[in-house]
Amino acid sequence: MALIRKIEHIVRSCFSKIWNRQFLIFLFFLVLSSAFWLFQTVNETYEEDFYVPVELKNVPGNVVITTELPEKLHLRLRDRGVTLLNYIYGQSFPPVVIDYNSYANASGHVRFLTADVVKQVTGRLAPSTQVVGMKPDTLEFYYNYGLCKRVPVRLQGTFRAADTYYVSDRILSTDSVTVYAAKSLLDTITAAYTRPLYLKDIADTMRVRADFQSVRGVKFTPDHAMLTLSVDRVVEKTVQVPVQWVNFPATKVLRTFPAKVSVTFQVGMAHYRQITSESFVLVVNYEELLASEGNKCHLALKTIPDGVSHVRISPQDVEYVIEEIPEQ
Repeated sequence: MALIRKIEHIVRSCFSKIWNRQFLIFLFFLVLSSAFWLFQTVNETYEEDFYVPVELKNVPGNVVITTELPEKLHLRLRDRGVTLLNYIYGQSFPPVVIDYNSYANASGHVRFLTADVVKQVTGRLAPSTQVVGMKPDTLEFYYNYGLCKRVPVRLQGTFRAADTYYVSDRILSTDSVTVYAAKSLLDTITAAYTRPLYLKDIADTMRVRADFQSVRGVKFTPDHAMLTLSVDRVVEKTVQVPVQWVNFPATKVLRTFPAKVSVTFQVGMAHYRQITSESFVLVVNYEELLASEGNKCHLALKTIPDGVSHVRISPQDVEYVIEEIPEQ
């Protein structure tokens, strides 16, 4: 208790020294100068960016909007700081409303200047406020009356697995989509292409969103697909593959030393047991041997199964002899 009383005494002593007449005078002039500075500041002229929502109304039920209007208009206003502060913290801008019936035409494409509809906003601004910029300067939207067709989905991108892994499967949530557009556009669209995806160091199954590339005047339903990437661990395996020959005369046979060679390759764990020596074919062509010199032939694989990579043959050059088959 004595310690608490001592601390309380020290605090009261400090406040009594600070809270004196000189301090109050200093505080008064500080507040006065701050108020004067604030008054001067808010009465200066500034420019500020504002965003006004856009709404399209009275769209008939049989009309499909294939390219929407922008969600917001970007306006740059100039006025005194106090007026701009009122726009920011007080008055809110009502949405710009565009009546479909006022602009619909037979072409299925509506285009008009932004200034024609910004009047809805400027009419509610203070007389001193100036609009010094607006984006976009032109508004447009496309529509049709349900004309559509189905097109396949085409995945674009690069997918690289992490070290010791490989991408074993790529699955899209949908293989086709419905596309809405004017007939002239529909005739040119053969597929819905995704925006290119670039993914690397993939070490586990992942699911990502693949948006379709936008085409002016075209609407894809749905507007995206979900891509699932599966990965598998890469392991190394070696099998013994016999050397076979083709195009040999019926009276001749090939003897190689060794008769079988080692084929080493990399494969995913999921296919490790499926890939065997029978999955590979090593063939020596008689005509190629006749054209070569020496008693060694170079081996090459005729077939390599899917999912196999980094294939190596050991030895790749083998000695051989061509023997005559004795007549019966």
